[in-house]
Amino acid sequence: MLESLVEVRANAAEREIFITRVFDAPRELVWKAWTHPEHMKQWFGPREFVAQNLTADLRVGGEWRNCLHSDGFDTGDGAKRRLDLWQGGEYLELVEPERLVFTFHWEEGTGLPEHDTVITITLEEHAGKTTMNFHQTFFVTLEDRDGHVKGWNSSFEKLDDLLHEVKHGH
Repeated sequence: MLESLVEVRANAAEREIFITRVFDAPRELVWKAWTHPEHMKQWFGPREFVAQNLTADLRVGGEWRNCLHSDGFDTGDGAKRRLDLWQGGEYLELVEPERLVFTFHWEEGTGLPEHDTVITITLEEHAGKTTMNFHQTFFVTLEDRDGHVKGWNSSFEKLDDLLHEVKHGH
């Protein structure tokens, strides 16, 4: 099992998220997982969802887009529903393999807040492991922020699984 440290600091006043995780993988591999659609498709989205139609034009000003698909997701009322949640954004900064900045928004019709947030990811390698610092800001509601905390942490568990598989050739 991979070593994974999770720290979540949710600042109610600022409505932002800080998540720090340590992955047992080199920084270049974690960078590829964040920037190559064939890798992103395997982990981008919570465990109950599959990334579909994921595209990423990896350049400053380039756009990314993804459909989170679930055949049966419980939104809280006990009923399992088929969901297709479109999301996307624009790349603002790329410093391979250490810093990635992009916008994130839910597209119209998802029923989720449609404003842009900004995600900043920094990657630092120490002794073959990579510390990922994830920051997302600003959320309009605490409910939206808390949903993202849950969703990103579930996604990062899938990322951890993918990095383990790639590193060990499974």
